[in-house]
This record gives sequence, C-alpha cells and structure tokens, in this order.
Amino acid sequence: MRYFPVFLDLNRRRCVVVGGGRVAERKVRSLRKAGAEVTVVSPKLTAGLQRFKEAKEIEHRRRGYKGGDLKTAWLAVAATDDRPTNERVYREASARKIPVNAVDDPAHCTFIVPAVISRGDLLIAISTGGRSPALAKALRKKLAQEIGPEYPALLKMIGAVRKKIGEFGWGPGKSQRIYSRLLREDVLEMVRRKDHSALGRLLRKIIGPEFPLKEAGLKI
Repeated sequence: MRYFPVFLDLNRRRCVVVGGGRVAERKVRSLRKAGAEVTVVSPKLTAGLQRFKEAKEIEHRRRGYKGGDLKTAWLAVAATDDRPTNERVYREASARKIPVNAVDDPAHCTFIVPAVISRGDLLIAISTGGRSPALAKALRKKLAQEIGPEYPALLKMIGAVRKKIGEFGWGPGKSQRIYSRLLREDVLEMVRRKDHSALGRLLRKIIGPEFPLKEAGLKI
C-alpha cells in the first residue's frame, strides 16, 4: 500500500490522544509543537504529561476511553497497549471521519506517522509504508548527521528573500532564476561558515543593488 505524503496544519485544532504512557507522551509533544490543542484520555499520566497538565498545556480526562471522547476532535491517536481499546478508538474515528493513528497497529490506522528530522522550520519525513519502521529510523539517523544547522539558516534567508521579491512584483521566471542561484552549493557553504560579507556580495550580485538586505531581515 502506498500512502499519500502530507503535512497537516494542526494549529489550534483539537486532537485526542488515548493513553498516558511514554508513547502517548511522545505523540503529545509532537502535537503540541504543531500547535494542536490536545486532550489526553487516560487513568494515569507519565511525569512529562503531568507537567503538561499542570502547565495547562493539555486537557486531561482521568479515566479510560469511552465512546464519544472523539466528539469535536480533528485528529485522534490511540497510544495504549490494549488492542481492543485501540480498535474502539479506530471505529469511532472512522465513523466520525476523523484521521486516526493507532501506534504499532497499522490495521487500525487511517494515517501513519513517519520518522522525522526537525531543523527549525525544516521538516524531513521518511516513511517505508509501514513495512519497516527500523529502516525509517536508520535513514533518519543517517540524514540527521548530514543535515546541520546551516540548513534552517539557509531556509530563513531564502524565506526573507522570497518575501521581498514578492513585494517587488517580479514575475515567476526571474524569481525562479534567483532561487536557483541561491541554492547552489557554495551558498550553503557560506551559510555554514557564517561568511556574511560573501553572502551580502552574492545577494547583491544576484538580486541587484536595490535589494534592501536589512529590510529582508538578513543580518549581513
């Protein structure tokens, strides 16, 4: 089975996590980083989830799952070690047409969670279609060693350039040529070395002397 790769906007959307163990905690952390409003349904919580609760960063229902817990939810995660409970969560989510992930139980998932490399706003997702999570983790480890802090710095710079180019009203042809030159390997090396002077000269050469570097948010 081939999955459709997608990144979801969960900001301020209600997500329900059933389970209060370490796996549930990892899921909650990821959901909170995405800005989701998380409800955890579980009789017990890990120390980490308890801290989330005390900080009022999650809603906690101190009991086991029961039908109706997914009402108004936008997304559901079943993170218990009880397969019948995960199946019940799956059935309710399916009936309500809510995306649902049952951890380590692909038969009761409508989506799976990939191995992710996170570098600021740069996210790289790796999936093996559920066939080998171990291989996905190995690839994530390999890529994590190759993708350093220079990449989010480069992304931030290009984002600032893109914003100002949009204000200039330049056509897609000219804009694409600028982006292509900015993504050359030597630009990445300049960012890695924090060679701001060289970057400034290159940007003025590529974009033109009229480009306001400071207004673009570039500390060059």
